[in-house]
Order: sequence, then C-alpha cells, then structure tokens
Amino acid sequence: MEERVDVKTEEIRSALRRMAKRMKLGDDSQILHWVIPGELACGQRPLRHHALYGGSGKNIEPAAAPLVKKWAAHLQLLGIRSIISLMHARDLSYYERLDLGASTLLDFYKAQGFEVVHLPWEDPHHSKTSPDEVHKTLVAIRKEALQAYNRLPKPVLVQCSAGIDRTAPVAAYISMLSGTSR
Repeated sequence: MEERVDVKTEEIRSALRRMAKRMKLGDDSQILHWVIPGELACGQRPLRHHALYGGSGKNIEPAAAPLVKKWAAHLQLLGIRSIISLMHARDLSYYERLDLGASTLLDFYKAQGFEVVHLPWEDPHHSKTSPDEVHKTLVAIRKEALQAYNRLPKPVLVQCSAGIDRTAPVAAYISMLSGTSR
C-alpha cells in the first residue's frame, strides 16, 4: 500500500506545482486540486503563490486582507465545508498583521463557517529534523488526518503552506484508505 500512496503523493504534488505556476502568473481561478472529487481537496495556504504577496517565509502585508477573505469565499463557492490545516505556527504567523476579524487565520476560517482541525507540522523541507523523525511525524499525522477526515463534513480541504511536502502525502494516504479513492 505504501507504494500506491507514494505514487498518489507524486500525482498530487505535480498537480499542485502546476497550479502554483498559474497562480504566480496571476491566474487564481483554481485554488485547490480535487483528490476525491466532491469530497477531498488539497491546496496551499491563502496567497502562498500570489504574484505580489506570495512567497515562502514571507509576512503578508495588511493590504492583502481582502484577498484572504476572497480566497475563503471562493472555497465556500467550491463547496468546501471543512479544513484540515497542517500549518505550523510559523506558517500561521505570516497572517498576524492582517485584520481578518479574528485573532488567527484558523479562527478566521472558523468564523467563515468552516469546520477546522489543526494538526500542526513543521515543514520538513525547512526543518532540521532527521529523516527518521520526519517519517514518524508523517505516520502519526496521516492517521490523525484520516480520523479527522472521516468525522468532518465533506468536502474537506487539506492544506499546509505550499501543499507539497505535508499536504500531498497526507491527502494521498486519506484517499487510499477512505474507500473512495480515484
């Protein structure tokens, strides 16, 4: 089964990389990738690949608040009802300067009506954690995310910062074990 999860992970990563390229060029018409159509989607954090406000490890300017609100409204139009966020405290801190009408980005999500499960995980790409520890964390997070997915209202969005190192393997695992894999 791990081999199938790895193949699905790479499929998701490729789709999210293509989506990121379009976003960097100003095309934000697609903000998520459906892993299980109508049930499980993947995406990046709001504005992660925005031409002006995006970037890795970059605080988002207060002027971007309306764009984050627009992002959440777009998710609602796409039918997303729940969010499993894998964002670490560092990822969340990029939004601290924005007036979103809530104390944190996750509280903003909740205020918009999304069910939210937070499973914080430091980005392995930027971590000094050993590969063995990264794998242990992945195994634990995948199991917690699957349990959350099973109880949350669908459709569910799984997100981290870029959607590549954390979201993709977690969503692949969920899709393989949920019984509705595509």
